[in-house]
Amino acid sequence: MGRIDILTGKLGKALAGASGGYTSGGKEIVEQLRQRSRPYLFSNTMCPSIVGGTIAVLDIFKASTTLRDRLEMITRYFREKIASAGFSIVPGEHPIVRNMLGGASLASRFADAMLERGIYVIGFNYPVVPKGKARIRTQISTAHTREELDRAVFAFIEVRESLGI
Repeated sequence: MGRIDILTGKLGKALAGASGGYTSGGKEIVEQLRQRSRPYLFSNTMCPSIVGGTIAVLDIFKASTTLRDRLEMITRYFREKIASAGFSIVPGEHPIVRNMLGGASLASRFADAMLERGIYVIGFNYPVVPKGKARIRTQISTAHTREELDRAVFAFIEVRESLGI
């Protein structure tokens, strides 16, 4: 740590489920960034509730690894199930699972069909992702049960078949 001058981080979904991020460092560096950093000039301060929520989450993480361990376990479970069902997912261990479909209209129809089955997923397509790289994104949470994940995999299979993919 003694060799690092600047730390940055984000306060997104994994923490308080909010927005924004931070840059921290020595007083001189922070002052220089405040004066010269274009993103800083157009940014807003973070809401106290976001800061408070993030601190609470960090306190929970410091006290126990139970939630992280559960998330790791159920993420691995879902990834294995969806991959073994023949879906093309982007490799990784993180709980955001990207199922590659290719075409933008297909991703949109797929997401709509999943919602009709009670499964909320997001279809991403151009310009959010490169042309031809449309995908369905799922995000695993510690609140999900194996039964819910199994139901989601079944819905993925059912939608794939109904769309003739």
